[in-house]
Amino acid sequence: MSIVMLGCAVAGCSSPPSESVSPSPTTGAASPSPSRTTQTATPSSSTTTDSATDVLLAQQITLLAAGDGAAPDCTADLGRISGLSGSPAVWVGNIRGLDRVTTPDEVALCLSGFSPDEPVKVVVTAGGRQYASTAQPTASELTYAHFEPSESLFTGQVLAVHPQGDGVLQSEKWWFVPPGAAREDLAAAGTLTIQATQGSLTAQHSHSVELPGNPDRLVVDNGSHRILIYGFPPGARIPVGLYKTDSTTQSESRASLVRQIGTVVMPRSRTVVFTVPDAVVKETGNQGSYCVTVPMPEQYNCPQP
Repeated sequence: MSIVMLGCAVAGCSSPPSESVSPSPTTGAASPSPSRTTQTATPSSSTTTDSATDVLLAQQITLLAAGDGAAPDCTADLGRISGLSGSPAVWVGNIRGLDRVTTPDEVALCLSGFSPDEPVKVVVTAGGRQYASTAQPTASELTYAHFEPSESLFTGQVLAVHPQGDGVLQSEKWWFVPPGAAREDLAAAGTLTIQATQGSLTAQHSHSVELPGNPDRLVVDNGSHRILIYGFPPGARIPVGLYKTDSTTQSESRASLVRQIGTVVMPRSRTVVFTVPDAVVKETGNQGSYCVTVPMPEQYNCPQP
């Protein structure tokens, strides 16, 4: 991948600014020409440059498949992340065992030295906001197959944590994509602090924040029709295109641009969530022959609408 859920904000958590959208028309003849009246996620002026840089969509792209099956390992982290030698301890583990967080990354909640019989209150601090959730120990085994929601630790939900031996508890993994306001706060602060409390036991750890540097895109929670676009320089205007696959082989296929369906402007965090318009979702009918993507030199695992 009962305890009553805590509210997402413990203190100072005002409503995050939405990534506003203005859908473009999706009916009529398909056109590969970019349109300026498209869906746009526009961050506040404080996170963008004055003169945005345009990036263009390719008319045809090559699609490739990839996957490694890696997962965070909280037990191994105890010997490779400094500051975790004491007990109890709390941290956000990732598949590389590095002492940092970045959006997106495959992460898990890690606890050490806490009782496996009682819930643990977990609070993360991003800039001036704090978000609370609950870690619920369970006797069930970690599957490494279930993904928790991408905004875990920021929406007040309960996270199941599983015993891993040596007093370590670990959650199932998820793609680390905090809400928009938290992403911008983390980018500005450069630090994420996580604290865990269980009765008289308290632990805290601070991770550095690493901004994504390689342009890419990722489906935010399967079936959500939300796509994280990231790694482009702040201020760049990135077009979002609907593509249709021409032919398919086991490892590679070609796709042609149907039309541009949106534009996003990169904020300070280098991350924007684009929601595929309902009309596009209906038009493509969840067919695997369509995908939504942005300008990139290599196209791995192209998201479906």
